[in-house]
Amino acid sequence: MKIQDVMTQDVITVSPETPIHKAARLMVDHGVSGLPVVDEQGQVVGIVSEGDLIVRQKTRERLPWWRFFLEDADQLAREYQKRAGTTVGEVMTRSVISVSPELPVESAATILDKNRIRRLPVVAGGGLAGIVSRGDLIKALAATPPRGAPLSDAQLVKEMKRRLAWESWSAAHALVITARDGVLSLWGVVESETEKSALGTMARTIDGCTSVEDHLVVKSDIPYYYGV
Repeated sequence: MKIQDVMTQDVITVSPETPIHKAARLMVDHGVSGLPVVDEQGQVVGIVSEGDLIVRQKTRERLPWWRFFLEDADQLAREYQKRAGTTVGEVMTRSVISVSPELPVESAATILDKNRIRRLPVVAGGGLAGIVSRGDLIKALAATPPRGAPLSDAQLVKEMKRRLAWESWSAAHALVITARDGVLSLWGVVESETEKSALGTMARTIDGCTSVEDHLVVKSDIPYYYGV
């Protein structure tokens, strides 16, 4: 599934010259927490969010004298502008991450999570084509069709090993994996209950896995264990 399949196309936008009180009203009226900021050519130049507006409500504190020596003057000036500005252009977030409509939904989820942001402008042909939010991805998850054709036992083991190889937290070399009639069996020693639980989740989510037999042992539960 791609971004274009789940994104919101009818996007409410503002310009850098929009008064912030008007932007706040648009957020309230349309039930959104952020608005793309576009210039006269329709290009995305920023995002104004609830967080940007809340900055203006903070109590004005006198900056410690040492900040003027240790921090960049442009950054301090920018902080002042965000606190005192009256237009969207003065308070908006300028460093905007945008995505293509062709991007897979999974990749968008990774970007949102990694950057701890709530929405991504979708850009095509140099202009705004839509916006995708965490809420859009949740809707896509809810509409996800049933899993595909189940794998054979040999394929189950192969897929489990493939997934393990991608995860740095798993000691794949220390595990023995077998499958019989769709039942995946996991053997070995793991570092923690959390790792043990995560391995169970990994196995259960493979197409064709009907159940998981967990024979994993947490290292701390083994008396006098010193490792290999």
